[in-house]
Amino acid sequence: MESVSRLQQPVVDVVVDLPAALQEVFTYVLPRALEPKVQVGSCVLVPFSGQEVLGYVARRYLMDPREAGKLKQVIDVVEGSLPLDENRLALAEWLAQEYRCGLAAAVRLLAPTEMVAKVQRVLCLTPQVQQQELWELSPNAPERRLLELLQSAGGQLPEATAKAQLGATLFNTAIYRLKRRGLVEQKNVLAAATARARVLRHVRLNIPPEQAENLAEACASRAPAQAALLRALAVAQEEMLPMAELLRQVGVSASALKSLQMRGVVDFADVPVYRSPFGKISPSGTDAPLQVTPDQERCLSAIGQAIESGEHRSFLLFGVTGSGKTEVYLRAVSQALSRGRSALILVPEIALAAQVVEAVKARFGNLVAVLHSALSAGERFDEWRRAREQRARVVVGARSAVFAPLENLGLIVIDEEHEGAYKQQEHVPRYHARTVALERARRERAVLLMGSATPSVEMFYEAQQGIHTLLHLPTRVEGRPLPAVHVVDMRDSPRARGGVFSQQMAQAIAERLRRGEQVILFLNRRAYASFVMCRKCGYVVKCHRCEVSLSYHKVDHSLRCHHCDYRRSVPEKCPSCGAVQIYPFGLGTQRVEEEVQQLFPEARLLRMDRDTTTRKGAHHVLLARFRAHEADVLIGTQMVAKGLDFPDVTLVGVVSADTALHIPDFRAGERAFQLLTQVAGRAGRAHQPGEVVVQTFNPEHEAVQTAATHDYLQFYEREIAHREELRYPPFSRLANILATHPEEAKAEEMSRRAADRIRDVIQSEHIEAEVLGPVQAPIARLRGLWRWHCLVKCYQPKALPDLLHCALGGMSYPQGGALQVDIDPYSVL
Repeated sequence: MESVSRLQQPVVDVVVDLPAALQEVFTYVLPRALEPKVQVGSCVLVPFSGQEVLGYVARRYLMDPREAGKLKQVIDVVEGSLPLDENRLALAEWLAQEYRCGLAAAVRLLAPTEMVAKVQRVLCLTPQVQQQELWELSPNAPERRLLELLQSAGGQLPEATAKAQLGATLFNTAIYRLKRRGLVEQKNVLAAATARARVLRHVRLNIPPEQAENLAEACASRAPAQAALLRALAVAQEEMLPMAELLRQVGVSASALKSLQMRGVVDFADVPVYRSPFGKISPSGTDAPLQVTPDQERCLSAIGQAIESGEHRSFLLFGVTGSGKTEVYLRAVSQALSRGRSALILVPEIALAAQVVEAVKARFGNLVAVLHSALSAGERFDEWRRAREQRARVVVGARSAVFAPLENLGLIVIDEEHEGAYKQQEHVPRYHARTVALERARRERAVLLMGSATPSVEMFYEAQQGIHTLLHLPTRVEGRPLPAVHVVDMRDSPRARGGVFSQQMAQAIAERLRRGEQVILFLNRRAYASFVMCRKCGYVVKCHRCEVSLSYHKVDHSLRCHHCDYRRSVPEKCPSCGAVQIYPFGLGTQRVEEEVQQLFPEARLLRMDRDTTTRKGAHHVLLARFRAHEADVLIGTQMVAKGLDFPDVTLVGVVSADTALHIPDFRAGERAFQLLTQVAGRAGRAHQPGEVVVQTFNPEHEAVQTAATHDYLQFYEREIAHREELRYPPFSRLANILATHPEEAKAEEMSRRAADRIRDVIQSEHIEAEVLGPVQAPIARLRGLWRWHCLVKCYQPKALPDLLHCALGGMSYPQGGALQVDIDPYSVL
């Protein structure tokens, strides 16, 4: 009698990958032929709603054959899999619900994009095709050309390749005619992931070295190439040698080696090669823990007890700049590792990642893996696999590293937790890594440690409410003072040579250069000038796809859109009135660099902004050069404001504090305070005292005043009172509903319809919430699409996802339109 398991039918639950925001799994029969190849996480091809689509196996189990007989079958499976188990599937399901996206979109976050299989549309010759079919067609007929392409490719060809070879028009004509005659069919197939392990072929002896020496002597005259190879391999003893390197050293061809293999003398093996992302990173920290202060000791004691307990706890580490937060992080990681658990460290910027990685790598060596978007696909694959296989127990990375496949996670550190870079704003799901980290830590009973010198208002409020344990580092290490901050009122301050620098800042720079110290100049705006304008009629040159002015880049005398990257030359005459008085206005990092060169021609300068850091590793190279004193002045955007530690920087100059003060966003004041405080913290971090000069036309602004006195608590008390009065987070939860369309009227209509539907659900379900708008978005058009939005303020935070699902699920859009739902938006521009 057959066992019960033999009578049962294997089935799988599959997360179907479609643009529609599906939040459930679908069950398919697993054919016997595919059983050995399919596991949880496998990428499979399944039939769905009349088409063949990609899916991810979420569960595998047995089902009664009578029930399974009603199901469709899995069509195919491709090599490789996602790290999908019950815990990760549950996290993906939470993510899909929390941020109102499809389950497949959430599951895809669990592995790098290049590790996920793709569905590829291919063309196939049908069995009816015979050679005479070609001769019946005109030599120039597009269908003949397509048939020839297919035959030369072995009967199957990616549709995109065929279209590229023929051109879209000829391809469409050919495929229409051939399909009508039944000669060609289109179908979907699974294409394997593009990222794979890299292997290098090696060679080793199959005989003892002494025997190889004797054999070399015997064949030296008739096969000198083989003899030379045998001598080289004999010297290596039983060590495996890279084939290409061996052939190059000996100076012979591969045929000689092949002959030795056929004789059984040598053997080949493919050895995995690790593509290290640490090539340009030399540890700058110390592998020995530093002496901790009593304040650090108190913090570490609380964190250590939490890790020791094996229970979930969350901490907010509020420490002034230079107070030693990084050492607390490193020791907390060490505590987690000592308990046999892994650790994850999140940083907001790639520029910061290098410096943090250096410190972590120095302390924990080969246990460290790094994950961020600046890695090559191969490096990212190898690092991700090291983490998944538990060869790396500490992962350092940017936002997406929150999904790193670490097992037995004991600690998550979020450095600079206030940073907006932790919020995904471009793609679905628009998650916040801090929120995901909190949920992951809760599910895996891990400790969450969030650190900042300027905590986000929401997190500090939650800490005061007891949701997180508040830890405090009130002073810098070794009692070093915080830098003195001087606010310069640019409305009446004399300028150095009439330029962008006040005399006070110019004198401060000159003094540092004289003493051989270093300077950081900060301006959160790249390019040379923010716009060009006609002085006669006031015309401003704008992007033809976005409702924004084009920035002037003096390096190549071009105008560029910093949103869609549209570029054009500067017009010689005003397009509106024909006048030739076209001049640049505003201020950017390129102009600051030019003025520093003019004022201090002997100074060595580096500029760090998006324009100078496009190449891989550029961030690290620039920072390494500055650390090595190859430059006296570092000029940069917000890249230079966060977490960098240069002991010889004694002056930080904020060229204009006003760029962040007047943005139409309720968080504008908070962001300005954080940015000013963080950049000020780069000065005086070693034994020499630091100074900060802040230039502004708004010296009375609250953010400027409190940043100048390093008084976070004063800023927080004012800000939280303001938030409570207007019922903004943390006293509500927000969602920005953005409608886009090539036609403005249709974008407006979509936005109004969405707002009305949300209001209807609020009223019918008695939810405490309100809808502000709709109105035209502050950036009215972006990348050719008009933008209208409304803001939902929900005073029952947990009700917000369901409210939006109820109101907007099933809503139809005009062709070309889209509705973006951003829950907990960082920006509403």
